[in-house]
Amino acid sequence: MTTYAPAPTAWPAEPAARRAHALAAVEAIREELALGAAESEEQRRLSDRSAAALKSSGLLGIMTPDDLGGNVVGAVTAFEIIERIGHIDPATAWTATILLEGAGELATVVPPATARRLFGRGLALKAASLKPGTAERAEGGYRVTGRWDFVSGLHHADYVGATFLVDDTEGRPVRRAAILPKADIQVLDDWRVLGMRGTGSSSFAVEGAYVPDELIYDPMGYGRRQDTPLARLGMVPYVLQMHPGMVLGAARRALDEIVEAAPRIRRGSRINLSRPPALSELTWFQRELGELDARVRAARSLCLETLTEVDEVVGRGERAELPLLDRMQTTASLAAKTAVDVATRVFRHAGAAAILEGSVFGKLVRDLNTISAHGVMSEAGFESHAEFVLGLQTAENRRMV
Repeated sequence: MTTYAPAPTAWPAEPAARRAHALAAVEAIREELALGAAESEEQRRLSDRSAAALKSSGLLGIMTPDDLGGNVVGAVTAFEIIERIGHIDPATAWTATILLEGAGELATVVPPATARRLFGRGLALKAASLKPGTAERAEGGYRVTGRWDFVSGLHHADYVGATFLVDDTEGRPVRRAAILPKADIQVLDDWRVLGMRGTGSSSFAVEGAYVPDELIYDPMGYGRRQDTPLARLGMVPYVLQMHPGMVLGAARRALDEIVEAAPRIRRGSRINLSRPPALSELTWFQRELGELDARVRAARSLCLETLTEVDEVVGRGERAELPLLDRMQTTASLAAKTAVDVATRVFRHAGAAAILEGSVFGKLVRDLNTISAHGVMSEAGFESHAEFVLGLQTAENRRMV
């Protein structure tokens, strides 16, 4: 197996010290990300302010090997990082996650010499879409054509992954992806949505672009390099490390906001002559708040338990097996469902101010419901888990949600 020499990095090498450094890096840019979130919402893409803060912090390198200029952290630490960014703004957390996952994927799926070239001038960020386009075989590569949608982080990516279908040696369709510089694509201004507006998940189009074989890879595979998180987990579990963090961070934000607002909210104050009690004084609200807080804590505990096992598996140089993969998917679905329920119930208690444009309560409801519509975060994960519990699922027939 190829070994890689570590490169100089500003982050400590010891895992606990690196974790502390990473979490401090989030706090150092918290104010910039909070200011940038409103700009992102208006611009329908990650704001330049937020992108600059994330890039300068080093946080977009947490899935990229150190020898390529990254700062790899374990699954638990990655979850905590994205959880804290999700508390600031779910759209920023989503975009950051896609870009840093893409950088780690790029480092893993291309030949080592190609990776060194792509990362030669700094961290190489990648966005991608799994919707298949078309490709024709050409000498030493493929010519790729198509339109790909829902490409989160596209506006700040250096490269894109364009998926297409080809026949294998036995005539069966298989999925492959081509890596293209963003300069070779046409970015389409079509991201107009209810929630997660700040992700800039626009479409892009390509017409007959030539891509050499060294930049063709299996987007659902393990890659060419064997010592990265993606190589140990495969694509969907690799994504599932961090996505639960962003929704639980956002759910905690909803609870923090209602706790701060509850003493000022007095239901019926516009129509009752007597002064009604504050929301914080009502026992039914206290009971509701206690339940919601416990549900977020429970979902978070399950995430940390599962991701601790992920760290142990990756640390042993092994690949995740079916039971762990099932728990990762189930945990993600539970985190998303919990977060949507929390944000929705908090919204109902927040009073008339929650419906105003610019309300954090309304934005959290829109963003979290949008996230839960994504395949890896949807309630379809519970169906997959039931198949596993019933003994109907194997490593061979396991379906991607």
